[in-house]
Amino acid sequence: MRNSAKLLLEFSITLGLTTLATTYLISTISGRVAPFIPIISEMPFSEPEASIFSMGLGISLFGSLVLTQVFYRLLQPLTKNINETYVSRNKIMRIIGTIGSICGIITVNFSWDIYPLIHGVTAFITFTSFLIWTTFTYDVLKKNGYENEIRKYTVITAWFFYVMMAIFSVLDNFEMMNNRDDFFYRMNNPPNVETERSVYLNLTALSEWCMVFSFYLGLSTYRNFLKNEQI
Repeated sequence: MRNSAKLLLEFSITLGLTTLATTYLISTISGRVAPFIPIISEMPFSEPEASIFSMGLGISLFGSLVLTQVFYRLLQPLTKNINETYVSRNKIMRIIGTIGSICGIITVNFSWDIYPLIHGVTAFITFTSFLIWTTFTYDVLKKNGYENEIRKYTVITAWFFYVMMAIFSVLDNFEMMNNRDDFFYRMNNPPNVETERSVYLNLTALSEWCMVFSFYLGLSTYRNFLKNEQI
């Protein structure tokens, strides 16, 4: 079990989900965040949830950074079984996954209410890179006979909710433009418990939560693949 990649994966998933649940409970029970349904990034605006959020997810994302390098190593012989294009793509995916993890660490440490532009840009890069990385990894394993139905549907649902999140976010911004004459009003003025929440804002938040849980569920399907593998 020492230096076990499987153990690191399980630790990163558990810590990430526990951090999100703890941050949600503290921020909503304290009355600082609307219970249904907050954007994930609007929860850690106060203490102690801000420290819990940044530390817990920061460590979890660092775990994903390490695991990206492990997956690159393990996928090398599998991509050679397909063709040279996949070998090259694996190298690119290593870069994409690494950038995504680093941007994720930046995202959770640069709060939306203080650094809206940095937070928004790095969050977008994180979500997009993780989607691309998980899709490629699923495809490589599938072509090598490692088919997994749960993994397949988590990739599909993650992409679906990613697109829905983007659509609802744009629609919410258009609504803000009509009401506030500012398309980027929401980015510079994150919602709080007193904000009148539009249907589009709630659907954006719901899509984000569903996408994130799809990520975590999909990652859990790699436990057997990483069994007995070292970091």
